Amino acid sequence: MVRVIVIRHGYSVANKEAFFSGQMDVALDEVGYQQAEMVSKCVLENFTVDKVYASDLSRACNTVKPIADALGLEIIKRKDLREADVGKWHGLKIDDVVNHFPESFAKYKENPGESGFDGGETYAELQARMVAAINEIIAENEGKTVVIGSHGGTIRSWLCYWLGIPLRELGKVPHVPNTSITVADFENGHVKFERIGFCGHLDEMNSSADELR
Repeated sequence: MVRVIVIRHGYSVANKEAFFSGQMDVALDEVGYQQAEMVSKCVLENFTVDKVYASDLSRACNTVKPIADALGLEIIKRKDLREADVGKWHGLKIDDVVNHFPESFAKYKENPGESGFDGGETYAELQARMVAAINEIIAENEGKTVVIGSHGGTIRSWLCYWLGIPLRELGKVPHVPNTSITVADFENGHVKFERIGFCGHLDEMNSSADELR
């Protein structure tokens, strides 16, 4: 069996300023760094971690860094764990996208799972690379527990695959807040989810964090 602990990155500058960050290397903000410490404490108290992987974008790496540092582990960085390539939407706020790309944004709002981003990826492409990446990680780590730091859209596309939810029904996939924990046990081609989008470790800061989301 392989236990996979998938953590969405902490609250970032893009979350705070409400723009599409995609594959831009956007930093965590102060709240995000606090969340990273809190999720680290939760993981270290409840799991024995053997390896730490992350998207190569700094917001994902810095979220799992406290876990890796505490255990003396290297963060194994993988480009295929990145957020979606949002193409021409990179750096734009929603109002800007609505004004410049009204047709594609309307399709995105109606059916995000089966739409793509102007000049970027489709969710199907995003899902394919995320599933392939985690399958490779599973194959390399029989009998181990691994942490994977990634991104909201990427994690939800992966959940669609394993929960048997069509991408056109992406909205049915549970939300995964910043530094939420999703725990899945893989064995003989089967998966059992222990937690999806768990963020109980953030309870003490929920009142302030909610104001920033």
